[in-house]
Amino acid sequence: MRDSIHSSLTRWRLARRAVLGAIVVAGAVATSTAVIRTVALSECPGHAVERAYTYSGIGVVIERDGSDTVVVKQVLPGAPAEGILREGMRLVAVDGEAPPTVDAWAAAIRGAPGTSVELEVAFPCGGHKSYVIARDIVRMSY
Repeated sequence: MRDSIHSSLTRWRLARRAVLGAIVVAGAVATSTAVIRTVALSECPGHAVERAYTYSGIGVVIERDGSDTVVVKQVLPGAPAEGILREGMRLVAVDGEAPPTVDAWAAAIRGAPGTSVELEVAFPCGGHKSYVIARDIVRMSY
């Protein structure tokens, strides 16, 4: 009888350890799942990738509008052209010349930091105005 009680007690202890172990494992799994969900749902700035490049110029994006007209599509924030040029302005000449292609316009507008570029702008109501803008390092994010 004593052996029977001892073996029953041993079996009970083993069963108790197994149940308590299962509870601990289940709790750990539930906790780690909650942590994983929280991390997955929250933004993680460590994984954000910023794509940007720098160049020397005045900070405008230009495009061809029609066959012979080049317009300012965008003025980048914080760029040298900000507050001088506006979106939609029609460019007539750069340093007294009218380059034949948009790429040639972009190359003529860019230059060494600290140098200046003169842009002639035509207004829809008629008239032209020249702006002299100092080139600087421009950071463009995309």
